[in-house]
Amino acid sequence: MEKSPHVDHWVTVTTSSGMFSSEYAIALKLASGQVVSFFADKALIKEQQGKSFLKVTLVNQNPAQHKELVLLPTETFETASRWAEIVTE
Repeated sequence: MEKSPHVDHWVTVTTSSGMFSSEYAIALKLASGQVVSFFADKALIKEQQGKSFLKVTLVNQNPAQHKELVLLPTETFETASRWAEIVTE
């Protein structure tokens, strides 16, 4: 994997209403195919052309395998980790 400077990065997610009005429930598909879920502040979400995007920190890229290692804003319920390897679009 290529090292990348820690920069803000946007990834596609599925959103639904959170427990509080200031948050969304997020579903994110990992490179492994597993879907993980967590809550995120609405300020970390942007919507464009009917899609939702979550602001994350890009840590590493692997363009040859179309994968990225990102740091999520909070831990997922399924993995108890903020680290996620995702497939790039």
